[in-house]
Amino acid sequence: MAAGRSVPHFLRGMRQLAFRVADQLELCARVGHTEWRRRRLLILGYHGVSLDDEHEWNPRLYVRQETLHARCELLRRDGYTVLPLAEAVQRLYEGTLPPASVALTFDDGNHDFAVRAVPVLAEFGFPSTSYVTTFYTLVQRPVFDVVAAYVAWKGRDRGQCAGQGLVPEGGVLGVATAADRARTASRLRTVCRERQLDAEAKDAVAREFAERLGVDYDAIVEKRLFRLMTPEEVAGLPAFGVDVQLHTHRHRSPTEQAAFLREIRDNRRELQAMMGGGASLTHFCYPNGTALRGYVHWLRDEGVLTATTCHPGLAKRTDDPLLLPRYVDAECLSMAAFSAWVSGAATLLTPPTGTMGLSPADSLLAPVAAAL
Repeated sequence: MAAGRSVPHFLRGMRQLAFRVADQLELCARVGHTEWRRRRLLILGYHGVSLDDEHEWNPRLYVRQETLHARCELLRRDGYTVLPLAEAVQRLYEGTLPPASVALTFDDGNHDFAVRAVPVLAEFGFPSTSYVTTFYTLVQRPVFDVVAAYVAWKGRDRGQCAGQGLVPEGGVLGVATAADRARTASRLRTVCRERQLDAEAKDAVAREFAERLGVDYDAIVEKRLFRLMTPEEVAGLPAFGVDVQLHTHRHRSPTEQAAFLREIRDNRRELQAMMGGGASLTHFCYPNGTALRGYVHWLRDEGVLTATTCHPGLAKRTDDPLLLPRYVDAECLSMAAFSAWVSGAATLLTPPTGTMGLSPADSLLAPVAAAL
């Protein structure tokens, strides 16, 4: 059993070694400027950019501002062409991409994007796309499911807290280990859903949970952790070269057509209101990376031109524009791995088989859908 568990770790180690060797031999830089790479587009995806210690809590979802800056430095240093997503995809299918083309995307519409990512992108003059989910832009509270998980991590030294009043069975809620914290966060989400609590009531639960663990909830609120941008902040993004696009209203992807279309239409309506009615909202990102074939037909009927997933890879002309692959960057990925992916060398060295370790449950807003 122990040997079996060690295999993935061994393979990850071998892949990282391959990336380091490729980087040291300048293989990545060479691949990045080949004709093979020119016919492909790398769409980079990001979630959160830390305001405080979020990258320590979840380095798969959050990068430090310094990390984002270093990634942009590499793109500039190695001669990558950063294009707006809409232009990049159009040129991909026209066969007119410039060498080493990259498009930058950021999911969810987090406040940290406005105050941490936008200044870095503006410094480099890089255009980007912000896929904004709109429910929590209108309800300015920390996203419950995310803040509950963070509070559990923040209070981990306490080991546990009383569950009475938070969960029907009472008892204790464990937070000492990662497994304990996952169970506790899941239980709190389930209870809130079963009780059909609104955003205000769920915020009260998060605050009570934090107080029982000795976590300063007011500090979380003051720092605007796990909050989305305000409508005014969203409206101001185009001035910084940011294209605002669709990501559903409640960050969910219903499998029933009418409910799915409601998500798209509510999202589009709210974004149009924020942007003054003139925005062209024809690009979409699947919440949690969940992309079913049926969604493609529904999106096409709604006038959506492109849709990005969380499946890693380089986009090619043969890809369906509503199922575009994307490399999701993370704090826990080395610069050598980043260089290998943006150049395309990673797809030659180790063909992708998953989503860079990012499962649907890892999304910042993943569990929110069922509770709204």
